[in-house]
Amino acid sequence: MTTKTYRAGTMKEALAQVRRDLGGHAVILNTREVRGRRLFGLGRREMIEVTAARDAPADVAIAMPAVATLSLPSQFGEQLGHLHAMVERLSRQGAIDHLLPDIPGELVPTYATLLEAEVPEILARRLVRHVAERIEPDEIHKPEAVRDALRDAVESCLPIAPPISVVPGTRKVVALVGPTGVGKTTTVAKLAANFKLAHGLRPGLVTVDTFRIAAVEQLRTYAEIIDLPLAVANSPAEMRKAIDSLGDVDLVLIDTAGRSPRDEVKIRELADFLAVARPDEVHLVLSATSGERSLRSAVERFAVVRADRLILTKLDEAEGLGGVLAVIGQANRPISYLTTGQAVPDDIEPADRTRLAALILGQEAVV
Repeated sequence: MTTKTYRAGTMKEALAQVRRDLGGHAVILNTREVRGRRLFGLGRREMIEVTAARDAPADVAIAMPAVATLSLPSQFGEQLGHLHAMVERLSRQGAIDHLLPDIPGELVPTYATLLEAEVPEILARRLVRHVAERIEPDEIHKPEAVRDALRDAVESCLPIAPPISVVPGTRKVVALVGPTGVGKTTTVAKLAANFKLAHGLRPGLVTVDTFRIAAVEQLRTYAEIIDLPLAVANSPAEMRKAIDSLGDVDLVLIDTAGRSPRDEVKIRELADFLAVARPDEVHLVLSATSGERSLRSAVERFAVVRADRLILTKLDEAEGLGGVLAVIGQANRPISYLTTGQAVPDDIEPADRTRLAALILGQEAVV
């Protein structure tokens, strides 16, 4: 048996190196904390060292957990069994307790599951501690009980807003804002089609995305197919006139130009448009495919437009939703809708706490 040793700043990074080099069935033989020299020899930093092999010796048949595949209950139980065996062995060697002193050994597999879902390590530890504090002692060895407790813990981090409520005969104004490429125009079309076709209401559309001619034409095409009035506002001064030109509608949906979170000038211009529109709700549209840093930046920079709700798009394209969970927990804004594909008027649903938690943990499929 040939062994290899890997070093990384975190356990997740080390395990990722093992999987890339040796595959998903590699065997973890040992883990320990070491000190590595910093660049130019300036001080030292703590690192995680993992020793692994492609095949296990006969007396150590402990497969490295392929926790990214834990979407089915049977697979979940099987992988937890492998992980539990690994934890017991490493604990006997003193290789786990000093690395994860705040996590019960029985819940280290749960911690690994969260890391594979791209949940940041600090948040993953908090969630596991939450599970440890609330699960009954006799259930900590039961995979289904741990899974349910973990989903409850994730649900507690997810503020949910009710879907847009419209009273016939009383005009409501809702704006969608966000970075470029997150699917605002398609989401506006989905909402408009559902309010008209499913609820029998009268929506109207306003676009201020005059920077992309294709975006205006795309929304115009949707408006013609669904038979909706559409107005264009080229400047803040035209916004009120555009809204009033829609006539006696129940709901005004405003599609705005995508802005880079780094472009503070353009975001302020967008704020000027909305100041005239005086929307009842402003939904910040975020793509689930974006990284945690990009999501945080969008939430922070678009605060100037007073977004009070979030819409998560492209869940069908995202490989992991852990970064989304981390951002939502600190954004102080509830989630109103999820989109799961490009189809109009389908592939949009009101946000549901249990459903989103299951998606984040890979316990449920997007479609």
